[in-house]
Amino acid sequence: MGGGAQVYFGDHNRQMSFGDRLAPALDISLGKWFTPDIGVRVMYSGLSIKGATQNGSHSNGKPISGKPQTGYWLKEQKFDYFNLHSDVLFNFSNLLCGYNETRIWNCSPYVGVGWMRTWEAPTANRVSANVGALNSFRFSSAIDFHLDLRGTLVNDRFDGETGGRKGEGLFTATVGIIYKFPRRTWRHSRTVITPNN
Repeated sequence: MGGGAQVYFGDHNRQMSFGDRLAPALDISLGKWFTPDIGVRVMYSGLSIKGATQNGSHSNGKPISGKPQTGYWLKEQKFDYFNLHSDVLFNFSNLLCGYNETRIWNCSPYVGVGWMRTWEAPTANRVSANVGALNSFRFSSAIDFHLDLRGTLVNDRFDGETGGRKGEGLFTATVGIIYKFPRRTWRHSRTVITPNN
């Protein structure tokens, strides 16, 4: 599990300062490595999204400074959401350098699909595409610290506004902890030679 920050790239969000668009992020996942190189996980990610709205969807009523122009009234928006997704991970450190159970840093890029939902009116349920890199740093045989950098693509209508683009994006960065259930190492393959007496 991990926590961090995320920023949404919607139709009007670039009219806000970057700092005002940052929102908290939470990740909880469960996964399994099938080989030292390839694994899968199921993850809940979410909390809230901040941005700008022209049509008033998810608005808190506060106007954005400098943007109450004729025909272009923008107000701040904030809404809760979650993204439940499944990812396939590829441990590039093991793929390129060979398996090493005591390696300090492992980099595992991943791709996945999910279901993204906001239950606040106007509600939305959309398919999400996820791509990122899970960086794990060994602390002990059972514990790793991690830095997860993830990009998410979702339909343009997810935030309640329809603009001129086909999709909108979400960038998330979280840090946290990984607990590894036993068995924690991979058995090396063995060649058994039976002498013929």
